[in-house]
Amino acid sequence: MDQKARLYAEEAIRAVGRLDVATARTAVAEAFDVDHKIGALADAVYLACAEIESGDDVSTAAWNTLADAVDSPDLIAVVEACRS
Repeated sequence: MDQKARLYAEEAIRAVGRLDVATARTAVAEAFDVDHKIGALADAVYLACAEIESGDDVSTAAWNTLADAVDSPDLIAVVEACRS
């Protein structure tokens, strides 16, 4: 993944952890603009945002989908830090 895209992806994941839908969507859109190979991660962030908007917390399944969508141990660490 492109370094700039990685930074946006990290911000998107952290925003999901804060339940900040607007920032999560903006950051993942920026990441996708830089690196189109992160489509699965973008989908996972949008799924988590939909759960937040429906009034729920992010489900374990959505967090697992986020973890499966990232491509590095560093991003997995961000997911794990934000999900707890």
